[in-house]
Amino acid sequence: MLNIALPRLFRPRNMKNVIEYQIDSSDLSSNFIQIRISFISTKENPVLKIAAWRPGRYTLQNYAANVRDCSASDEKGNSLSIEKTSKNDWQVKVAEGEKITFSYLYYSRQMDAGGCWADEELFYINTIACLMAVDGQEDVSCELKLNVPTSFKIATGMQKQGDVYVADSFIALSDFPMMATPTLNTFKYEVHGIPFYIHSTVDATHYPETLLSDFEKFTIAQIQDFGSFPEKEYHFLLVILPYQHYHGVEHRNSTVICLGPAFDIKEKLYTELIGICSHELYHTWNICKIRPAEMLPYRLFEPNYFKTGFIAEGVTTYLGDYYLGLSQVFTQEWYQNELNILLKRHFYSFGNNHLSLADSSFDLWIDGYDAGIPNRKVSIYVKGAIVALLMDTALRKSTNNATNLRDMMRKLWDSSSSIYKSYTEDSIASLFHELTSNTYINAYNKWIFGLGDLKSDLITAFAYLNIDVKEEVHSNFFARTFGFLCDTNFIVQLVDDASPYITKLGKGDRLLRINSLPLAECVIEELEKLDSMFVDITNGIQTWEVELKRSESLYFMALQVAFKDGLKLFA
Repeated sequence: MLNIALPRLFRPRNMKNVIEYQIDSSDLSSNFIQIRISFISTKENPVLKIAAWRPGRYTLQNYAANVRDCSASDEKGNSLSIEKTSKNDWQVKVAEGEKITFSYLYYSRQMDAGGCWADEELFYINTIACLMAVDGQEDVSCELKLNVPTSFKIATGMQKQGDVYVADSFIALSDFPMMATPTLNTFKYEVHGIPFYIHSTVDATHYPETLLSDFEKFTIAQIQDFGSFPEKEYHFLLVILPYQHYHGVEHRNSTVICLGPAFDIKEKLYTELIGICSHELYHTWNICKIRPAEMLPYRLFEPNYFKTGFIAEGVTTYLGDYYLGLSQVFTQEWYQNELNILLKRHFYSFGNNHLSLADSSFDLWIDGYDAGIPNRKVSIYVKGAIVALLMDTALRKSTNNATNLRDMMRKLWDSSSSIYKSYTEDSIASLFHELTSNTYINAYNKWIFGLGDLKSDLITAFAYLNIDVKEEVHSNFFARTFGFLCDTNFIVQLVDDASPYITKLGKGDRLLRINSLPLAECVIEELEKLDSMFVDITNGIQTWEVELKRSESLYFMALQVAFKDGLKLFA
């Protein structure tokens, strides 16, 4: 008889090769959730790790700061030693082949579309933020058991089998947010037999009666352009808040929207709700499936540098609003106003003069989505949307309106049979130049890799689209007259690069007095009559005086458009 010692990795047949997660939200300190992860170690001293960032926000996060009270035990309940080996990594001291349970508390008090929240009335998590992966086992199937009060109704795009939710890998698991509350309301519509669910923390009285038909309109338009929908169902998770907030995050088959105040949703904020939902739905194709090559697959534990943010976010920002005009959810007048808001945001960004769109995409990982130092960079959302408009117009103009940006995105979608498609800087440029017969090579390079506000390019584009355009000055007296913009407390927020006072004051400086008169007593109409004035300014440490002199120059100028008959944009 042979006596062969089997490796410890060989376990009884009833021990599944699966990572088991359990989340408990009851009977814990306020805003904490308990997370347990059970798995078989496939190597000695396995490491558990929490993500360094989350898809949809291309900047490093600090999820590890929310972790407390880590512990580990073996199958017999014996405690195991844990060593922190890096900022986001925990190593368990155990032999290969052991069944391990790793447990920790996670602080859930970040109320935005990318965070986690847990209290007596609402449980809401982004799994990417709070769940750890087992290093080397990221591709192993996962099960998640969620223990919340029995009165809570759960909303998620994750599939459920019996009493557990299932995902085929940690990467998949991390892309399913979950929301639960006893007051959950769910509304449903279908497009081409695909169910779309709107899960809301407030009831139907907070929305207009057109809610479902409006969602259906932009959904139909987007699916029609792509020719198919990549998921079997889709979920809008609406966290409607009592205070002002605006944030959305895309996921594989769902999106989380945090919006408030609740009493404004039905009227004042309804266009914002529809706009952000259209934007996030478009991401189901563009970034969730059609991705920069640097992100296929996502590398969640390190920065994923890429320079094509103008496709991931710029195109989505532009087309997300465009579809609402195209599908007549809102009027062309509404779309004109949205385009004018975009143009102001673009022209009031003097980062246009300092960092290209491509490099601003790369540098998301440096200073994220913060304003950063004055005039350092541009927004991949704002300038990206402006460039998307220019690309759309170029495609139309070079093909006599036979091809547009939506067609180009369809070609990306159809580029392979795989559900996931990748692109590079070069492949995007090649596709665009192919569709425009190489007539925009220099212009494209300027748009993506150059500096400047692209004013002349926009004027040319609007002329082709049969849109009237003019240049307008800022409504703020100091901005248009002297080139610096103050908030309501007279604190400088932004200085035009062309302002003659850019060496005299900067962001954060505060205006105290004009001609010895406190700012609160100054009347703008009277100031506009003066040819010059003396302003006392402080930075909190020093106080100095600057003489402001009027000139014929105007600052903070922005193009503004007016639609007219014969508009080609929606043709």
